[in-house]
Amino acid sequence: MAPAPKYSHQKQLEMILDAAEECIKASSVMDFTMAKVARTAGLSMGSVYKHVQSKEDIILALAHSSFLHVSKIFDQVLALPITTPEKVLAISLIAPRKLQYFVFDNDLLSYAVNEAVISRASNIWTEKMIVANNACEQSFKLALTEGINSGELIGELNLSHAIEEIILGSWAMCVGYDQVQRVKQIKQIGEGTDSLMDPLIESDPIIRSSIRFLNSYPWQKPLTEESVKALIYTLTDINLR
Repeated sequence: MAPAPKYSHQKQLEMILDAAEECIKASSVMDFTMAKVARTAGLSMGSVYKHVQSKEDIILALAHSSFLHVSKIFDQVLALPITTPEKVLAISLIAPRKLQYFVFDNDLLSYAVNEAVISRASNIWTEKMIVANNACEQSFKLALTEGINSGELIGELNLSHAIEEIILGSWAMCVGYDQVQRVKQIKQIGEGTDSLMDPLIESDPIIRSSIRFLNSYPWQKPLTEESVKALIYTLTDINLR
């Protein structure tokens, strides 16, 4: 009878990803090697290949862990007893540090959505990312649907279209704003004034723009300065700012 494996399947995966995190911190998202990950994890290459077939698999596996962390926080916010537009705006008010899972999250996620990385990764990890992304999107759709069906949104609207617009519009604004800030970060790093991990304040342009966008829909209770201040207090109270 063959001896039982020293570590369980799940434990080995955890060891591999922990080792990959350590290797990336010591080099970069693209400069680490599979051999170095195996040595750092204390596992044979055969054991490593049972879980990840390539560097691209490791990138997606780490990105998957980061994405699940962010999705969990989003679910926490979407479950708050606040209005639907407040839930959508609250996502932008979460402190970036609270959403960070790895110190190299930004580089990691940039590579994880790269066509070359996805095409070279194995089906198991691309499928995991697709499933996680769909689950996150469904959480937002469910929260919006429940709010709208409860009568928060008034007037004659195509509800399915409104839900799609609000999700796409809010997401596009946040992602676009983040990209603009990343460009500005070059100068900020040089000046020593980098503040991208600081939470946004209520007067920040993206918050003002988001309020204007969300209030373009006929909510029973549109967003106000007071509601934004209350949101900041709520997020601070649950340690998300």
